Amino acid sequence: MHFKKEISLKEFLKFLAPSVLVMIFISTYVIIDGFFISRYVGSEALAAVNLIIPVNSVIFSIGLMFAAGGGALTSIKLGENDKKTASRYFSNLLVVAIGFGVIATIVSIFFRANILGFLGVNSSLWNYANIYSLFTFITFPFLIGKIIFAGFLRAEGNPKAALILAIVGGVANIIMDYIFIVLLDMGVAGAGLATMLGYVVSLIYGARYFSSPKSTFRFGFHKIDRKFLSSVIFNGSSEMVSELAIGFTVLVFNLLCLKYAGNNGVAAISVILYINLLVGNSFYGFAMGTAPLISYYYGKKDTKTLRNVRRYALNSMLIASPVIVAFIFFSKSLLVSIFFDASNPAFNLAVNGLSVFAFGFLLTGYNMFGSSMFTALSNGKISAFISFTKSFVVFAAIAYLLPLIMGVEGIWLIMPVVELTIAFLVFYLTREQRMRKYYIATAL
Repeated sequence: MHFKKEISLKEFLKFLAPSVLVMIFISTYVIIDGFFISRYVGSEALAAVNLIIPVNSVIFSIGLMFAAGGGALTSIKLGENDKKTASRYFSNLLVVAIGFGVIATIVSIFFRANILGFLGVNSSLWNYANIYSLFTFITFPFLIGKIIFAGFLRAEGNPKAALILAIVGGVANIIMDYIFIVLLDMGVAGAGLATMLGYVVSLIYGARYFSSPKSTFRFGFHKIDRKFLSSVIFNGSSEMVSELAIGFTVLVFNLLCLKYAGNNGVAAISVILYINLLVGNSFYGFAMGTAPLISYYYGKKDTKTLRNVRRYALNSMLIASPVIVAFIFFSKSLLVSIFFDASNPAFNLAVNGLSVFAFGFLLTGYNMFGSSMFTALSNGKISAFISFTKSFVVFAAIAYLLPLIMGVEGIWLIMPVVELTIAFLVFYLTREQRMRKYYIATAL
């Protein structure tokens, strides 16, 4: 077992760093494609690729549901020293999750034209989106398998291996992007193929690790435990809703930008959402890296360490969030120039939008940690409520109202207003649960 009896701030940060880096590398799969596409294919191709992201988010959300919900329950079993049950959980999830990915691929390819129409793909972007979507749909089983492997590496207390899994896939993706897009001039098809091969490389690493003696888990074919899977779905529902929210957010932003600024608006929001993806996934990696610690020490009923973990997390977030916002605000032109030349009509749109949008990051990490903490304590109901309220109630309402009142400027202001509203909700629910639930009181 890789967990320690007690944990200091230094050990906490050391444990956490690989999980954050994992999510950063996961983000690179999308961002690297965006860089090569914007620079070597064009801004319209970038806009088309961004229109496909919501579909990928749906599948990613399912993978995170399995990894987060199952990982939390498995970590609790490891805390109880029940390795046999933990291995059975791992085997069940891997088979079911990858099976779901295969089915999702078949269904998505069959209904590809309908999906593209729903996403708002217009005639000028259709060819790019049609090609990229095919490769995206084929990657679903590989993507889900990769997420499961990374989640269970964290669940057994080995975030370093999860980091390596992400690095090898990310490096492979970079190399393949350069070969397929720059050298072979394959356009968006090359970007899609490079992403798929990056996932495959990560899967190979994960399969080798979990079949080795180093792994705590032992894969085997077991009867599907429906009760366990139901618990996984329930407990991981907040992470699923959070990721679905990303897809929903991208879809809404795309449609709003098409309406108010055309294809250039979609290209501009693509860059802003790439930065949002990188920052959001970094915070999510922080929350997910903390979750196994909370689950494990909760399973051991170590209330003192639980309190310390939460304190370390909140203090770290308090320092990191304003630093990130300040960096983005003062480097916005440089960041956008990675994707567009200053002469591109989308450049100024993206710079102006990012200068407002970035202020939402001040509270993004706090909100993510608040939701993830409840999942780690096996209270997925509250986590799901936070995620659902944020994305499908508050965001939907604000996204409808602000652009009507302020036009394009209202689009950039949506996320800061949403994050501020949800921060109040997270704070209230944390205090309310602390008064009602013993295990929450000890952890907070």
